[in-house]
Amino acid sequence: MKSAKEKSSPIDNRINRLIGQIEGVRRMINSNRPADEITQQILAARQALSKLGLVVLKEGIMKMPEKHHKKIDSMLEKIFRI
Repeated sequence: MKSAKEKSSPIDNRINRLIGQIEGVRRMINSNRPADEITQQILAARQALSKLGLVVLKEGIMKMPEKHHKKIDSMLEKIFRI
């Protein structure tokens, strides 16, 4: 267990939530739940993974020196096809 000084980061919290969602999908599959219910949970996990990616990207951008911002803009345009 983490001490008060070692609180989980928002990224750790998101990853833990994702792990729980994926384990839930496995349980649903193993208990023969209907495909539409399983698919709904898979889509929710997929969306959560996308949000995690955005958080990681945002933190990475904020850590980069300002001189790289133009390059970052170019990369984001390629990623999101703006």
